[in-house]
Amino acid sequence: MLQPRQPGGTALSDKAARTGCAAGTPSTMKIRLAGLALLALAPAMVLADERPADPLGSARCLAARADLDALLAPPAAPLAQQLLAQACLGGAEEPRQRSGAPQPPLAVPPAIASPRLPAAPSIPAPPPALSIPRPTAVTTCDPGGCWDSQGRRLNQMGPLLVGPHGVCTTHGALVNCP
Repeated sequence: MLQPRQPGGTALSDKAARTGCAAGTPSTMKIRLAGLALLALAPAMVLADERPADPLGSARCLAARADLDALLAPPAAPLAQQLLAQACLGGAEEPRQRSGAPQPPLAVPPAIASPRLPAAPSIPAPPPALSIPRPTAVTTCDPGGCWDSQGRRLNQMGPLLVGPHGVCTTHGALVNCP
């Protein structure tokens, strides 16, 4: 866009009217940005001031180190090292309660297995006695079959007699049924 020129050769500008401030003074936007930067950095500056002193240089830690140096005899060394670690590293004076974490594993001695003695051989039970079926006598017959001396019905199927468990063999007046 073309700007009109002043008779002296300089361009006319309304920059001073648009910015609303005289040259050399900070604008409102710059002041607001500086305030926001201070607000953003304020918590970090407060936290930096609240850091605890180095626990390794505390009087309690120095006293514990002196005790350790005095008690470097082998029987007392582990106890003194534990006390030094508690004093210098911020350990609790009393034992801590365990949280919901699982208990540490317990050392269990291995089970001693004794060899098993072989069992005495058992005597097998004798087989059941064989029952030999005795032939029965035919007592009476009709057109459908016969009756034997034990009271069983033997049905006639053609020339054969059939008992409750299968076909019977006949030997004259005697019948042998399975």
